[in-house]
Amino acid sequence: MHIREKTGSLFVVGFDGVKMPDELEALIKERHIGGVIIFKRNVRSRSQIKELLSSIRECAGKRPFIISVDHEGGRVFRLPEPFTNVGPMADVKAPVDAYHIGTLMAGELKDVGFNVNFAPVLDINTNIKNPVIGDRAFSNDPRVVAKLGSELIRGLQENGVVACGKHFPGHGDTSLDSHFDFPTLPHTLGRLEAIELVPFKAAIGAGLRSIMTAHVVYEGIDKEYPATLSPTIINKLLRHELGYKGVVFSDDLQMSAIAKKWPLPEACIKTLQAGCDICLICNDPSAQKTAVEDVIKAVETGRLHESVITHAYRRLSLLF
Repeated sequence: MHIREKTGSLFVVGFDGVKMPDELEALIKERHIGGVIIFKRNVRSRSQIKELLSSIRECAGKRPFIISVDHEGGRVFRLPEPFTNVGPMADVKAPVDAYHIGTLMAGELKDVGFNVNFAPVLDINTNIKNPVIGDRAFSNDPRVVAKLGSELIRGLQENGVVACGKHFPGHGDTSLDSHFDFPTLPHTLGRLEAIELVPFKAAIGAGLRSIMTAHVVYEGIDKEYPATLSPTIINKLLRHELGYKGVVFSDDLQMSAIAKKWPLPEACIKTLQAGCDICLICNDPSAQKTAVEDVIKAVETGRLHESVITHAYRRLSLLF
């Protein structure tokens, strides 16, 4: 595969409408993007979403192609009845229940064409004032989150859907929502190892195939960049120290924590340089197209080393 096609495959995009728009078809066929993320705005019924995903899959051809959704349960739930909203993860108490939830989710998602679920949340609910995590987390106890999260992952992945643990290395202790603000924490590596990293280490040991990053600055590790853009956190901590070999997704690069400080193409370049494999861009086909083209230019001019693309593409090709 040509380097331009490999580069395009490192983008997953959102789109408007309940049918495949022309702009999305062009991104798939001409820019060779690697996948889509589905939101409530794309869904009217079970039959409609199945037809939509089938048309997208057909457009992408036989290559690996991500069809993803945030299907956590509780307040983060994109799909209408008859899809089962299992409720917030904070209500799950037993590992066997977490496994059954993962199994149920996988069955319903796979049946209509999804192959990646951006779940479970592996954050720890240590800050009761956190506006974005709360009952999306299993618990305020790292060991409980580790145990329940690993079982939900097993339920998803043993039944044909890739799980994605989020938000590495932890968003549970923030007081700000990275959708709207720029959260910072003073945490050192020692603090993360004692608390935030516990569920991620367990999940990696359980075979977690993908991870999503947090748009959070951890000042005790990297004062300049949020985790998504930080080589210290992604390449050094996650890849080398934790030995993670799976796919790493950025969170949406149009969220304010990133967008207020870095133009989208620059954010994409830094995200890939940091060690992420997939740039998630949830809105605006024009911006998506420009981002893909600018990253390709960065590769062609040598600013972004071709080996970064090659390694990311290799991990992506092993996802399914």
